[in-house]
Amino acid sequence: MENTQSSTFCILPWIHLSTRPNGHMRVCCTANASSVGATNDKVYGGEVGILKNDDGKPANFNHTDLQVAWNNNYMKQVRLDMLNDKIPASCTKCFKEEAAGHKSKRQWETAFWSKQVDVNKLIEDTEADGSVPPMLQYIDLRMGTKCNLKCVMCSPHDSSLWVSDWHELYPEIENPSLKETMQWPNAGKNDGASYNWHLNNPEFWTQLYTQIPNMKQLYFAGGEPTIIEHHYKLLEKCIEMGYAKNIQLRYNSNGIELPQRLYDLWEHFGSVRFHFSIDSIFEMNDYIRFPSKWETIEENLHILDKTSKHIEVTIACAVQMLNMYYIPDFIKWKINQNFKKINIWPLGAGLINYHFVYHPGHLNVKVFPQYFKDKIEAKYNDFYQWLEDNVADQGNGLYSRSDFINAEYGIKRLKGMVQFMQSEDWSVRMPEFLEYIEKLDKIRQTTFVRIFPDMAELKEFRL
Repeated sequence: MENTQSSTFCILPWIHLSTRPNGHMRVCCTANASSVGATNDKVYGGEVGILKNDDGKPANFNHTDLQVAWNNNYMKQVRLDMLNDKIPASCTKCFKEEAAGHKSKRQWETAFWSKQVDVNKLIEDTEADGSVPPMLQYIDLRMGTKCNLKCVMCSPHDSSLWVSDWHELYPEIENPSLKETMQWPNAGKNDGASYNWHLNNPEFWTQLYTQIPNMKQLYFAGGEPTIIEHHYKLLEKCIEMGYAKNIQLRYNSNGIELPQRLYDLWEHFGSVRFHFSIDSIFEMNDYIRFPSKWETIEENLHILDKTSKHIEVTIACAVQMLNMYYIPDFIKWKINQNFKKINIWPLGAGLINYHFVYHPGHLNVKVFPQYFKDKIEAKYNDFYQWLEDNVADQGNGLYSRSDFINAEYGIKRLKGMVQFMQSEDWSVRMPEFLEYIEKLDKIRQTTFVRIFPDMAELKEFRL
């Protein structure tokens, strides 16, 4: 194909596949978010981002061949759309974020990978029908739902620990839209799916091992990868095959359990990018990432801060209703820790890394009523000045004042988050948010208004 990039190009469909914990294959880990909006209107059929076989059913690793899925009609059409200035349905989430001034996954992944691979060669090797050579260089593996937390924004689709709470919560839900959002049909086993897909399909591992010589990055996320045995077996296989030194490991992890075995295996790999999922400070984080304990989080942060040079550590904050107001406080806390390597410049401009929560939709930051959005924006406006007064001149040779103020992932990123929040009105979901928090508090014996006092006034919201 012609050696040019279109305005809608993203590198991921040429080098990458992502999995859901139930074995469904998807374009990338955020593609599903493209169908989430102010209502449950099932845009694009409600399963946008999931690769479909020619019979219209999801491509799932329980029964679908990896190499066949790589060039099925769904993936080929995504690539063709991207080469012809069209936005694939799977990708509307990124373009909405970009329109609101927020740096999207499409942008930062393409920028990162364009330095690792020859983009022009990828496009040249694309056939007229959108098929590409079966050389997978980056895979996102989610091997089931085994987890040690049940985060507020999670569900039994992603965390085994959520199952008991779901059985208590779901029958009590009254709001029809919330009821629909919180469905867990057939315990996640529809269309041949299974949370044990990685145990039941030896052919997947045979095919994946043939891709190891091409692999540049293995990405692990939830469940919780550090307590999933097959994650360790894959690392050991890469070492045994002699390719570990060529591979970067990447994690999104809650960081609760970090056994010595993990650090020992990491020493064999080219580099490690560990994104520590932390969403706020003190009791607020314990509430969001229930039932974590802040003392454990702090302890493990300081352990990671002393790891080998080839291990990069960032704080990955899932931005949502429960922490958007408090992120400036979180950043101040992080700065005051004087970490040696955690989000060290230029990572997140020395602050924190962020991504938005889309599912469940009632936790997306667009749900706030307008008056509270304005309250948040006013707090952030004051915070930008605080950053300029207290951080901009503290580079110690790493960065200049101008570098800090203009950094893509610093103040600009925070402004983009506020613009994204303000870009659409989803406040019709506020009754869902309030019912969800109230009923979850009863089950978990937590108290929203005590732990998030600045948000207590939202309890009085009425449409």
